[in-house]
Amino acid sequence: MMQNFRERWHQMSKRERVLVMAGGIVLGLSLVFLLIVDPLLDKLDRLERQTVRKQKDLTELAALSHAYLTERNRLAKVESRMPAHDSHFSLLTFMEEAATTAHVRERITSMQPQVQTLAQGYEETAVDLRLEGVQLPEVLALLVAIDQAPYDLHVRHLQMRPKFDNPVNMDATIRVLSYAKS
Repeated sequence: MMQNFRERWHQMSKRERVLVMAGGIVLGLSLVFLLIVDPLLDKLDRLERQTVRKQKDLTELAALSHAYLTERNRLAKVESRMPAHDSHFSLLTFMEEAATTAHVRERITSMQPQVQTLAQGYEETAVDLRLEGVQLPEVLALLVAIDQAPYDLHVRHLQMRPKFDNPVNMDATIRVLSYAKS
C-alpha cells in the first residue's frame, strides 16, 4: 500500500502534490478540531455555565447562612428570657403577684391556667384573667407589671368593656402567655 502511494506520488506534478498536501493538512486540521478542540470548547462552555450557577448557589447559601445565624441568635435571645425548666416559675403565681402589685387582686373573678406542649420541646402556659369593675389606670398598672416580668410574657388578648351603670369602671379579660423549654 505504501509502495502504491509512493508510485502515485512520484507520478503527480508539483501542483498536484501541493494540492494533495494542502488537502491532507486541511483534513488533518479538521480532524484535530472535530475530535479534540471542539469537545474541549464545549466542556469549557459547560464548566463556565456551571461556575456561574455555583456562584449563584454560593451567594444564595451565604444569604441563607446569614438568615439562619440571625434567627438562631434571635432564638437564643428569646430562650434566655424563658424560665428554665428547673426554675419553678409559675405564671399563675406571677399573675396573682402582679394583680396584688396593681391593686386589682380583689377584683379578679376568674383565673384559668392552661398548659399546652408545642413542637420542638417547648411548652406554652396561658392564664386567662377576668377582672370586674376595674378602672383604666389599674389595668395599665397590671400591664406594666406583666411587662416588667423577669421572663418574656406576652399579652395575647386584651378586651375591655365599660360597665353600663358606671362607664369609668370596666370588665377586662386578659390572656397572658409564657413559653418554656419542656
